[in-house]
Amino acid sequence: MATSYETDFAEWAREQAFWLRNADFSLLDARHLAEEVEEIASSHLYELESRCAGLQAHLARWQRQSGHRCELWRRLIVLQRTRIDRMLRRMPSLRKRVADADFVQDVWLDALIRTIGEDHCFDLPEASPWSLERALEQDFLPD
Repeated sequence: MATSYETDFAEWAREQAFWLRNADFSLLDARHLAEEVEEIASSHLYELESRCAGLQAHLARWQRQSGHRCELWRRLIVLQRTRIDRMLRRMPSLRKRVADADFVQDVWLDALIRTIGEDHCFDLPEASPWSLERALEQDFLPD
């Protein structure tokens, strides 16, 4: 007997994987399986957006709080870039989002939310002063 998607998701997922591996397609819950696969793609996009917002927030702090710069901030920027680069290498289809105007604006708005109330970050512009492509360059640090 098949486990219900609604009553035990973990067991349902194990069963779906088993039936896929054994090519027993008649037992697959295709509708829910398709929804879950789409959700996986969405979660990767959300992670990219979150990481890019984190990077943009760190860069905004770096630019606006120049008197308080420290090696930790530089390291956080490098680490965030490394994680984003790793994501984009594993999922190259996400790279086109980095240049998408709506995605870039959403990322910047999230970065503004992360920096609101911090010293010298009250007057950040409504649009990012640099592109995401520029932000991802390993040698870029705004003045």
